[in-house]
Amino acid sequence: MIIEGLTVQEIADKLGISYKTAHQRLTRAGVQPITTGAIYPPEALEAIRNVPGKGRPRKTKEPQNTSDV
Repeated sequence: MIIEGLTVQEIADKLGISYKTAHQRLTRAGVQPITTGAIYPPEALEAIRNVPGKGRPRKTKEPQNTSDV
């Protein structure tokens, strides 16, 4: 039986991202491997294309208190 699928490295190469980023996006998207050898379905490629990154939260600027009390 031949199982068609992609490894994390193949997904990373196709998307032009690092292995670690691909693995994190797969995890965040909730995509599970179809085998114990970490082979992911071809649909995983599309599933992680639009997964937003965590990134850093934006810092809000606090208004400066210019009034002297």
